[in-house]
Amino acid sequence: MSTPFSPSISPSISPSMTPRPLILHLDIDAFFASVEQLRNPRLAGQPVAVGSGVIASCSYEAREHGLKAGMPLGQALRKCPPLVIVRGHESIYRCYATRMFEICHNWSPLVEEHLDEAYCDLTGTERIYPDPAKEIARLRAQIHSTTGLTVTAGLGRNRMFARLIGKFHKPDGLGYLEPEQEEALLLRLPVENLPGVGPRTVEILANLGIEKVEQLRELSRSALAGLLGRNGEALYERCRGEDHRPLGGREIPRSIQRGTSFDEDVSCPRTLDAMIEYLAERAARNLRQRGLEAGGISLQIAHSDHRRDRRRIVLSPPTALDPSIIRTALALRRSMEGRRTAIRFVGIQLDRIRLAATFQQGDLFATDLDTPQTDPQTNQRWKRILEQVDQIRMRHGHGALLRGSALALQCGDNSDAEKRGRVGLERDRHGLILRTSCLTR
Repeated sequence: MSTPFSPSISPSISPSMTPRPLILHLDIDAFFASVEQLRNPRLAGQPVAVGSGVIASCSYEAREHGLKAGMPLGQALRKCPPLVIVRGHESIYRCYATRMFEICHNWSPLVEEHLDEAYCDLTGTERIYPDPAKEIARLRAQIHSTTGLTVTAGLGRNRMFARLIGKFHKPDGLGYLEPEQEEALLLRLPVENLPGVGPRTVEILANLGIEKVEQLRELSRSALAGLLGRNGEALYERCRGEDHRPLGGREIPRSIQRGTSFDEDVSCPRTLDAMIEYLAERAARNLRQRGLEAGGISLQIAHSDHRRDRRRIVLSPPTALDPSIIRTALALRRSMEGRRTAIRFVGIQLDRIRLAATFQQGDLFATDLDTPQTDPQTNQRWKRILEQVDQIRMRHGHGALLRGSALALQCGDNSDAEKRGRVGLERDRHGLILRTSCLTR
């Protein structure tokens, strides 16, 4: 595809030249949908959407009809009647991504991993890769031959430019941005394409009449800091082409969310508590899989009258154990009682995420408002139990072991009276099939 920023094939770089920063960004094209098309060849060339309730990922055939991530499936079907909807399987997608990361580690001394993308630091590799663009073409070919997936690559002097230039060459393309091309790219760029600019920031800037990066540059550092806080100071540098975020070897998300809406509004507290336990368990398992722990938890509830309630509490000490997270989530739910309306959505968010500590120190000044403490011996027992539970689920799927409360959420053959208050969810080897997808973002 020809664009004003077509891939500029880098000339051979002399080994004697001073090394200049060079960052590679790799992005798997339509990741979830592409994996489903590989698993089921009959879906190749068809519009495919992965998700439940809303689209988590859709194929490029579906995007031609105007579909995109976050769109409700009902709206998607109206736009594209032949759409094929597939429920997501995060564990399978992780396997594909892990294989790509293994290949990247053979090509770069430093790799930062995310769910469907990776950043590779190629600075100082001039002797090994005198022609970077040619070598990256070989890397992409190896990923495709090994996994069957296509990836779009972007090369730039920092992670921001590498990611930006790659967007101009999706899908299955390669973009290389020379330093002298950076200014022209930034000046025409919409502000929402800058890293760190989310929907809320776009709204704030739009109220000031700022839509392009060129306009954003007119604000001083102090003005942006006053308007957006620390993020404003970072945007002051990024709109001028500077991105000092270092590359790290592991993905540490800011938060992990699990939530679902109900086919029918729920008014039974026991049913709601059972769903909260299930969502908290899924979120805690995701922490342990990555070697992380959370220092905060939020519970969000949407009522049938469209009112939303959200409460948060600090987890002290940070943890990744099911009992502590479930107990705190249920305490948050009880603190939100008081409205006599049914519930249509419930969601859990874990934040203040960090690498799991190798040892745990108690809180000398703990108060009654803090998370209830559990003695170290009990924590150690739960760690050993959950290690075995996680191994079983890794081999046989999350649905192989479910809490008793989660079993009560399933469909059954009981009478209507016995099933009153139950949501009647189906179950497969991956767990309960929720209306809203629980895929990690």
